[in-house]
Amino acid sequence: MVKLGAQEQNADGHLPGDFLDSASEVFLAKFRAWGPVAELLVAAGLWGFGFIATKWALEAVDAFEVSFLRFVLASLVGLPFLLAKPARAKFNEYARRSFVPALFLVATLTFQTWGLLYTSATKSGFITTLYVVFVPILELLLRGRRLPARLVLCVLSSFLGMLLIVGLGFSPLNFGDVLTFACALTAAGQIYWMGVVSPCVDRPFVFNIYQCVWSLLLTVPFLYGHELRTKIGHIAEWPTHALLGTLSLALGSTVIAFYLQVRAQARLSATVSSLMFLLESPFALFFAMMLLGESLRLTEALGAAIIFASALFATTFEKKD
Repeated sequence: MVKLGAQEQNADGHLPGDFLDSASEVFLAKFRAWGPVAELLVAAGLWGFGFIATKWALEAVDAFEVSFLRFVLASLVGLPFLLAKPARAKFNEYARRSFVPALFLVATLTFQTWGLLYTSATKSGFITTLYVVFVPILELLLRGRRLPARLVLCVLSSFLGMLLIVGLGFSPLNFGDVLTFACALTAAGQIYWMGVVSPCVDRPFVFNIYQCVWSLLLTVPFLYGHELRTKIGHIAEWPTHALLGTLSLALGSTVIAFYLQVRAQARLSATVSSLMFLLESPFALFFAMMLLGESLRLTEALGAAIIFASALFATTFEKKD
C-alpha cells in the first residue's frame, strides 16, 4: 500500500472504497431484480394464511360479512394516510385508477362465495386457479404480448401442480362451477389491470387503501346490516380465533399483501405475477397442517413443489415489457 494524502491506494491503483462501492452496487442491483419476487412471495404467504384466517372468521360471521369487515378495518387503518397532504394531492388520480381493480376484486370474492353454495371447495379451488391461464390470454389480446415458450411451460406445469393439490376426480358441471369460472375471469382481470396501472403509481400503499375503500363501498349491497350490527354488538362473545382471523384478513391479507402486489406488479408482468400468486395454495396447505392438524398427501406435496418451482423458474427470465 502507498500513501495518497489521507487515503491508501492498492498496487493496482484502486482505492479500497472502490471495491465496497462496486460490491454494494451489485448487491443493490440483485436486490432490485429479486425484490418484486420476494414481495409477491410474502404476499402469497399472507394470502395462504388467509384461508385459515377466513375459516376462523366464519365462526362468527358469514362470508359476505367477512369481506365487508376486512375492507372496513383496512380502510380505517389507511385513513390517516389518505388524509395526509401528499395523498390528498393524488386523490383524483388514485380514486380513478383504483376503481377497476377494486371492482374486479369484489366481483372475484362475490362469485367465489356464491359458487361455494353449489359446488365443492375442491372444485372451487381448482376452477379459480384458471386465472393463471386467462392472464396471459388477456396480455396477448389486449397488449399483444406473446409469451416465451418457457413461460408457457411454467403456466402449464403450475396448472398440473394445482390439479395434483385439489385432486383429479370431479363431479359433473353445475351452476356453482359456472359462477366459479366467472370468479377466475374476474381474478384474471384484477391481476391484469393491476399490471396496467401499477407502473403509474408512486405511492402503492396509498393506492391500495383507495382500492380498499372502493371495495368496501362495493361490498355494502350484499350485506344485511341489521344482522351484522347484532353480531358486532356481541363481539365479546366471538371465539378468539374469529377475532384473530378477521384482524389477519384485514391487516395481513388486505393492507400488506395487496400493497405488495401493487409494488411488485410495477416491475413484473401480469403473467409471472399470476404464477407467483399460485403459491398461496402451497402456503395454505402448510398452514393447514401446522394450525388445523390437516394431513398432507404425497400428491399434494408434489403439486406444491411443482407450483413453487414453476413460479420461481418463471421469474429467472422475466423481462418487463
